[in-house]
Amino acid sequence: MLCLSYRVSFRAHGAKMAKGYQLLVFLTSLVLVACNCPRENIHSLGQCAFKIECTTNVRGIRLPNECLEAANFPVTVTVTLKNVAEDYYPGDPETRLLGFITSLKITGQMPKTNLTLLQYTYRLQDLNLTNNQIERIAGSPFYYLGKLETIDLSHNRISDLEELFRFETRPYKLNKLVLANNNIEELPQDAFDELSSLVELDLSYNRISNLNEEPFANLSSLETLRLNNNSIKNLNGAVNNLQNLKHLYLRGNQIQHIDVESLKIIIHLETFDVSRNQLEKINSVMFSRHWKHMGGHSICKIILSENRIASLPNASMEISARNVRDLRRYSVDVLTELDLSNNEITEIAYNAFHSLLKMISLDLSRNQITDFSVNADDLQFVKKLNLSGNHIFQLYYKSFSAMGNLENLDLSHNKLYEIPETAFKNYFSLRILNMTFNDIDSVENLRITRFHPAGGVLDLSNNGLTQLRIPYGEGARLMILRLHSNNISDAKLIELIHQNDLKNLDLSHNKIRELNDTSLRIPVSLNYLDISFNMIIRIGPSSFYRAGHLKTLRLSHNQLTKIEHGAFHGLSALLNLDLSYNKFGYFNSEWLMDLKSLVVLSLRNNWMHNLDYKSWFGHKPDLRVNIEGNRLSCEWLSGVLQNFNNGFLKMHPVVLTPTISSHSIEGIPCIEKTEVLSQIYSSPMMSDDRLLVSNQKILEAVKEQTYYLRRYVMRSLVEETERAKL
Repeated sequence: MLCLSYRVSFRAHGAKMAKGYQLLVFLTSLVLVACNCPRENIHSLGQCAFKIECTTNVRGIRLPNECLEAANFPVTVTVTLKNVAEDYYPGDPETRLLGFITSLKITGQMPKTNLTLLQYTYRLQDLNLTNNQIERIAGSPFYYLGKLETIDLSHNRISDLEELFRFETRPYKLNKLVLANNNIEELPQDAFDELSSLVELDLSYNRISNLNEEPFANLSSLETLRLNNNSIKNLNGAVNNLQNLKHLYLRGNQIQHIDVESLKIIIHLETFDVSRNQLEKINSVMFSRHWKHMGGHSICKIILSENRIASLPNASMEISARNVRDLRRYSVDVLTELDLSNNEITEIAYNAFHSLLKMISLDLSRNQITDFSVNADDLQFVKKLNLSGNHIFQLYYKSFSAMGNLENLDLSHNKLYEIPETAFKNYFSLRILNMTFNDIDSVENLRITRFHPAGGVLDLSNNGLTQLRIPYGEGARLMILRLHSNNISDAKLIELIHQNDLKNLDLSHNKIRELNDTSLRIPVSLNYLDISFNMIIRIGPSSFYRAGHLKTLRLSHNQLTKIEHGAFHGLSALLNLDLSYNKFGYFNSEWLMDLKSLVVLSLRNNWMHNLDYKSWFGHKPDLRVNIEGNRLSCEWLSGVLQNFNNGFLKMHPVVLTPTISSHSIEGIPCIEKTEVLSQIYSSPMMSDDRLLVSNQKILEAVKEQTYYLRRYVMRSLVEETERAKL
């Protein structure tokens, strides 16, 4: 792109200063040159605050005089500089602007660079040099940048940190350094010696294998250290001097053992992530914490997932007792989350979690546990317990007896054959109970008195379930019940009439073949029912008479060829009905006469050649009927759309994906008359039908006017009577 060379000046104009600065462009030359800083990429953000985007250099940009030298308000200049050459050296006019830049992002191909322009950016606070293919940075380009707060050098090819972070005066404001996704293999002992103010250091996704040099020894303010996805085999005490460290991330390394010396600092952490390593054993001390290191309300996360841990030993009683004393002494509300998922755990000692005071989350999923027998008192604060993906075939009341705070329990993918008789009897806070993919074939008692006050979810899908009965007095506040993908063939064996809080029931992907007035033992409170993906061939009269509040009914992917009259009797509140993917060659709107409130009907993919819509002439709400994937004629479609557009018919045919072709009308595909496979029974509306609809509308209007007139007359009589009394 070529344009006139120009110089941009930002000038304030009297009262408009508070609203920003107007940009004035001064033409200094009529020579065509490349546009380095197009006007559309120069923005004023307020008093002496600018955002500028340039290419290759910042030549020609000058700040207004009000923002130079002794400005009465802070000057903030954010610059993005693209396509910068590795040997870029700014000229004299540019250096003046560089001195005011507070945030700088540089992009370009710079394998070997000395970043000369940085020596002029002495006000710089944030520096972003990501994705520049930098292999080596010569000299010490940050030497004069004493006001730096963040440096991001991630996603480059840097391997050498020697002498890189040297400063004229110690950078007391530098708090974040990002070196992730580089080629760093070694960390020199003095690499970060001058960065004592650093709070966060990210060295993830490099090739670091050895920490023997103790490169972090001088990082006394460090709180977050990310070393994940390297090749570290041992900590070697490298983090022992980091007394303020709170978050240590070591995921994706090759650590096989954590020595006792390293444990001394680890117990100070709020986040200790050593997941996806090669740990086979863990020291029980690892679960302990020094509460005096934490302030206020803290959550400690210990993440040991994706290792090779086979067993969990008993906690040291001495250490546990000391932790209790510390907790009371410092009055700190500390909660613990422990993740041991994806290991090889087969054995858990009875007091394995004794030192984890106030544990609120425990994840033991995808292990090889067959027996979960632990001290219930250690789990009394647990809100989320995940035992999925194990080999558990029974649960013990003694392990669950104290878990009165449990809200989310995942027992899926185990070998349970029943709901335990007493394990859940004291649970009143349970929100979600997931028991999918077990071997439960029958449930005679739920054995849960009531769920959380906000409602509960029970998932028993993907079992061998054939029947379920929840008797009176059990399962109070159960709102969502999932029974899909089971072996249910007789719907009346699902007894739910006492579940007066139930709103959502999923019976899809079962083997139900027929529905009648005795089939569905469901509560009147239900508003969503899914019976799709069954083998239903018949729906008898009054099959849904119990579900008077039902709003959505899904019957797709069955084998229905017709609907018997009265099948939907009682569903006066139904809004959505899905009958897609059945076998309706012909569909008669009379079948749905009981559905007075219906607004969405899906008849997709039925291979239907005829839809008789006459019974919908008197339908009050607009009715959207999805007819995609059928064989309806263009003549039929044209007549329906004409009557809908003229206001005589509330039925509106629609499709999910409109198409434009010679065989479509308003984006709806149709079949030409010569291609219709059978006679069209529903002809366009005749004149007497139009007259009937018009008369109906007139009668409704007269009825409405009569109602309002009656109210007016009655009010007048009352007022006249009151006046007579006075």
